[in-house]
Amino acid sequence: MATFSAQAATMADMADMADMADMADMADMADMADGGGPLASSNSLSAQTLPAAASGALALSRDGVVGRFEPPHPDNTPEHFAFGAPKNLDKWVGSLRIACVRQEIFGALSFEANPADETVTYRDAGREVLKIARPTMAEFRAQLDLVHAYSDLRLDRGTELLAQIGEIMSFIGQPLSLHPQRHRATIEFLFAAVGAIIQLEKPLKHVMAVRRPFELSSMIQPMITTPAHSAFPSGHTMEAFAMAEVLAGIVLKHDVALHGADGPDRDRRSYRLQMMAHAERVATNRVVAGVHYPIDSTSGALLGIALGRWMLAKAAEPGKGKPPMQVQGHAFASTFETNGHQALDFSLPELLAYTDHGQPDPAGYFTTLGDAFDVSPAPMLGWLFKKAQKEWAPDADDTERTD
Repeated sequence: MATFSAQAATMADMADMADMADMADMADMADMADGGGPLASSNSLSAQTLPAAASGALALSRDGVVGRFEPPHPDNTPEHFAFGAPKNLDKWVGSLRIACVRQEIFGALSFEANPADETVTYRDAGREVLKIARPTMAEFRAQLDLVHAYSDLRLDRGTELLAQIGEIMSFIGQPLSLHPQRHRATIEFLFAAVGAIIQLEKPLKHVMAVRRPFELSSMIQPMITTPAHSAFPSGHTMEAFAMAEVLAGIVLKHDVALHGADGPDRDRRSYRLQMMAHAERVATNRVVAGVHYPIDSTSGALLGIALGRWMLAKAAEPGKGKPPMQVQGHAFASTFETNGHQALDFSLPELLAYTDHGQPDPAGYFTTLGDAFDVSPAPMLGWLFKKAQKEWAPDADDTERTD
């Protein structure tokens, strides 16, 4: 059984921890050597928190060289930086950049819960971006056999699913081999965008208030501590698919250059599909653990993709976004007959057939709300997005710091 501290160490918590929120600042720290130890040249006091003795030494050193203070001439002092300019973000610490970008993301967003039809609607500057309805209890009861069947994989998937309790970026980013020095802006964009999606997820879980599988059957017996919030939708799945979609949006421009020319296996070889496959595995592992139903994974995946696209639309030029989508109360997935009921399992190929290739959704789980995202502008998010894209150009200068 996972400990409470491990269960609490979700990506959302880590994004708020100083050592993770400033992860991208590792590019500036000489003490992050590939071998894990400090470099011989990394002893600069500017690259670390000053201990008391060093601080005292600096004070003595200043006293020895400054002498009598002479105020600077007004003509020799700089003016303020441009007020509110996105380009100023490059001057700040990573955690501050992330906080500013998240505030911009939330600025025009509203969350509306409607008890009459048990739906939640997200609006951006008043325009409906995404809507989700709570499935019936009968649908969840019909899925218990599937949850039980997935438990057969617990010994095979145990190490993997335990590692994913607290951190999933390593799994989703594995095809791209994310590196804190080479991909500083990419990692910051992930923390800003996906971290914001995590915050959107929390009130949604509160409103949906779906019981966990163990509350419906004493035979489920999860292998990890069941999180103390709604099962529907799956937060891990939502985060994993949002991360895959956002990362794909960053590297898509350079995807062919990264893995070669077009060919019959292009889709299978694409970085996006490989990241989506990792996201699907994260989702399935939560069902294997016994804390989610497959329908939680389906909804989480669709929400993650939709919100990831919304985030990319806010970062890109107007009119570049893909259509927004609406989540209905019936699962979009492969169907299996269970005790006379229709149990619905999570199917990544069918999900992507709908979201990527426009194939009709026979179960009515997702419908478009318009022709394109019409979102409020997010200049700071767009600035960080462009910085991240540059890191994946074939001729990218890994040491580049400013536009």
